[in-house]
Amino acid sequence: MLKRAEDLTKADPFFAGTVGFVGSRLDELHLDMLACDIPETAPESVRRAHDAVRHAYSYFSYDLLTVAAAQTFPCLELALRERIGAQFVGRVDKRGKPRPAMLDELLRTAKAQSLIQSEIDYLSHMRNTFMHGSDIVLNPPMFLTTFQIVTAIIRELFAPLPRG
Repeated sequence: MLKRAEDLTKADPFFAGTVGFVGSRLDELHLDMLACDIPETAPESVRRAHDAVRHAYSYFSYDLLTVAAAQTFPCLELALRERIGAQFVGRVDKRGKPRPAMLDELLRTAKAQSLIQSEIDYLSHMRNTFMHGSDIVLNPPMFLTTFQIVTAIIRELFAPLPRG
Protein backbone atom coordinates (compact mmCIF):
# COMPACT_ATOMS: atom_id res chain seq x y z
CA MET A 1 0.00 0.00 0.00
CA LEU A 2 1.21 3.50 -0.78
CA LYS A 3 2.47 5.25 2.31
CA ARG A 4 0.90 8.48 3.40
CA ALA A 5 3.09 11.56 2.74
CA GLU A 6 3.76 12.09 6.46
CA ASP A 7 5.04 8.48 6.73
CA LEU A 8 7.45 8.48 3.78
CA THR A 9 10.54 9.00 5.95
CA LYS A 10 9.52 6.48 8.60
CA ALA A 11 11.09 3.04 8.59
CA ASP A 12 9.15 0.34 6.81
CA PRO A 13 7.65 -2.00 9.45
CA PHE A 14 9.73 -4.90 8.08
CA PHE A 15 13.00 -3.05 8.64
CA ALA A 16 11.87 -1.46 11.90
CA GLY A 17 11.21 -4.94 13.31
CA THR A 18 7.56 -4.29 14.12
CA VAL A 19 6.45 -7.00 11.64
CA GLY A 20 8.19 -9.69 9.65
CA PHE A 21 11.97 -9.70 9.88
CA VAL A 22 14.34 -8.82 12.67
CA GLY A 23 14.72 -5.06 12.83
CA SER A 24 17.50 -3.23 11.03
CA ARG A 25 18.64 0.30 11.60
CA LEU A 26 19.12 2.81 8.82
CA ASP A 27 22.84 3.13 9.58
CA GLU A 28 23.26 -0.67 9.37
CA LEU A 29 21.58 -0.84 5.97
CA HIS A 30 23.69 2.09 4.79
CA LEU A 31 26.89 0.32 5.90
CA ASP A 32 25.80 -2.78 3.96
CA MET A 33 25.52 -0.69 0.81
CA LEU A 34 28.76 1.23 1.45
CA ALA A 35 30.54 -2.14 1.55
CA CYS A 36 29.13 -2.92 -1.91
CA ASP A 37 31.21 -0.36 -3.78
CA ILE A 38 32.78 -1.04 -7.16
CA PRO A 39 36.05 0.33 -8.58
CA GLU A 40 36.33 3.71 -10.26
CA THR A 41 37.64 1.79 -13.28
CA ALA A 42 34.14 0.45 -13.98
CA PRO A 43 32.38 2.36 -16.78
CA GLU A 44 30.10 5.19 -15.67
CA SER A 45 27.04 3.34 -17.03
CA VAL A 46 27.82 0.35 -14.79
CA ARG A 47 28.50 2.58 -11.77
CA ARG A 48 25.16 4.38 -12.23
CA ALA A 49 23.21 1.12 -12.59
CA HIS A 50 24.97 -0.33 -9.55
CA ASP A 51 24.30 2.79 -7.45
CA ALA A 52 20.62 2.70 -8.46
CA VAL A 53 20.38 -0.78 -6.96
CA ARG A 54 22.16 0.39 -3.80
CA HIS A 55 19.69 3.27 -3.44
CA ALA A 56 16.68 0.99 -3.97
CA TYR A 57 17.74 -1.13 -0.98
CA SER A 58 15.50 1.17 0.99
CA TYR A 59 14.86 1.41 4.68
CA PHE A 60 11.72 3.36 3.95
CA SER A 61 9.92 0.83 1.74
CA TYR A 62 10.33 -2.94 1.91
CA ASP A 63 8.72 -3.18 -1.53
CA LEU A 64 11.76 -1.48 -3.05
CA LEU A 65 13.81 -4.51 -2.03
CA THR A 66 12.20 -6.51 -4.84
CA VAL A 67 12.93 -3.65 -7.26
CA ALA A 68 16.55 -3.67 -6.12
CA ALA A 69 16.73 -7.44 -6.58
CA ALA A 70 15.24 -7.23 -10.06
CA GLN A 71 17.66 -4.47 -11.10
CA THR A 72 20.68 -6.33 -9.75
CA PHE A 73 20.75 -8.67 -12.74
CA PRO A 74 20.44 -6.09 -15.53
CA CYS A 75 23.28 -4.26 -13.76
CA LEU A 76 25.40 -7.42 -13.84
CA GLU A 77 24.51 -8.05 -17.48
CA LEU A 78 25.45 -4.47 -18.37
CA ALA A 79 28.81 -4.89 -16.64
CA LEU A 80 29.49 -8.13 -18.50
CA ARG A 81 28.48 -6.60 -21.84
CA GLU A 82 30.73 -3.60 -21.21
CA ARG A 83 33.66 -5.88 -20.38
CA ILE A 84 33.29 -8.77 -22.89
CA GLY A 85 30.29 -7.95 -25.07
CA ALA A 86 32.44 -7.07 -28.07
CA GLN A 87 33.29 -10.77 -28.38
CA PHE A 88 29.71 -11.45 -29.44
CA VAL A 89 29.22 -8.59 -31.90
CA GLY A 90 28.10 -9.73 -35.33
CA ARG A 91 26.56 -12.98 -34.13
CA VAL A 92 23.19 -13.72 -35.75
CA ASP A 93 20.42 -16.30 -35.41
CA LYS A 94 18.99 -18.51 -38.18
CA ARG A 95 16.99 -15.57 -39.55
CA GLY A 96 19.98 -13.27 -39.65
CA LYS A 97 18.88 -11.20 -36.65
CA PRO A 98 21.49 -10.13 -34.08
CA ARG A 99 21.87 -12.68 -31.28
CA PRO A 100 23.55 -11.10 -28.29
CA ALA A 101 24.86 -13.25 -25.50
CA MET A 102 22.52 -13.67 -22.52
CA LEU A 103 23.52 -13.53 -18.87
CA ASP A 104 24.37 -17.21 -18.47
CA GLU A 105 26.61 -17.25 -21.55
CA LEU A 106 28.28 -13.98 -20.51
CA LEU A 107 28.97 -15.38 -17.03
CA ARG A 108 30.32 -18.68 -18.37
CA THR A 109 32.54 -16.83 -20.88
CA ALA A 110 33.93 -14.48 -18.24
CA LYS A 111 34.60 -17.44 -15.96
CA ALA A 112 36.28 -19.45 -18.76
CA GLN A 113 38.50 -16.46 -19.53
CA SER A 114 39.46 -16.22 -15.83
CA LEU A 115 38.04 -12.71 -15.59
CA ILE A 116 35.96 -13.77 -12.60
CA GLN A 117 36.45 -16.32 -9.83
CA SER A 118 33.12 -15.77 -8.05
CA GLU A 119 30.46 -18.44 -7.78
CA ILE A 120 28.02 -18.08 -10.68
CA ASP A 121 26.01 -21.31 -10.72
CA TYR A 122 22.74 -20.01 -9.29
CA LEU A 123 22.77 -16.45 -10.66
CA SER A 124 20.93 -17.17 -13.92
CA HIS A 125 18.21 -18.99 -12.01
CA MET A 126 17.86 -16.09 -9.56
CA ARG A 127 17.73 -13.64 -12.46
CA ASN A 128 14.94 -15.59 -14.13
CA THR A 129 13.00 -15.76 -10.87
CA PHE A 130 12.94 -11.98 -10.52
CA MET A 131 12.62 -11.03 -14.17
CA HIS A 132 9.68 -13.34 -14.89
CA GLY A 133 7.67 -12.69 -11.75
CA SER A 134 7.63 -14.62 -8.53
CA ASP A 135 5.73 -14.84 -5.28
CA ILE A 136 8.95 -15.34 -3.32
CA VAL A 137 9.02 -13.35 -0.10
CA LEU A 138 12.42 -11.76 -0.31
CA ASN A 139 14.19 -10.88 2.90
CA PRO A 140 17.05 -8.40 3.27
CA PRO A 141 19.81 -11.00 3.88
CA MET A 142 18.68 -12.96 0.80
CA PHE A 143 18.95 -9.84 -1.35
CA LEU A 144 22.18 -8.71 0.27
CA THR A 145 23.96 -12.03 -0.31
CA THR A 146 23.04 -12.01 -4.00
CA PHE A 147 23.97 -8.35 -4.40
CA GLN A 148 27.32 -8.93 -2.68
CA ILE A 149 28.10 -11.73 -5.17
CA VAL A 150 27.11 -9.51 -8.11
CA THR A 151 29.22 -6.68 -6.69
CA ALA A 152 32.20 -9.05 -6.32
CA ILE A 153 31.85 -10.08 -9.97
CA ILE A 154 31.75 -6.45 -11.12
CA ARG A 155 34.82 -5.72 -8.99
CA GLU A 156 36.63 -8.62 -10.64
CA LEU A 157 35.61 -7.50 -14.12
CA PHE A 158 36.91 -3.97 -13.63
CA ALA A 159 39.72 -4.46 -11.13
CA PRO A 160 42.49 -1.97 -11.78
CA LEU A 161 45.46 -3.58 -13.48
CA PRO A 162 48.40 -4.11 -11.13
CA ARG A 163 51.19 -1.61 -11.56
CA GLY A 164 54.56 -2.92 -12.24
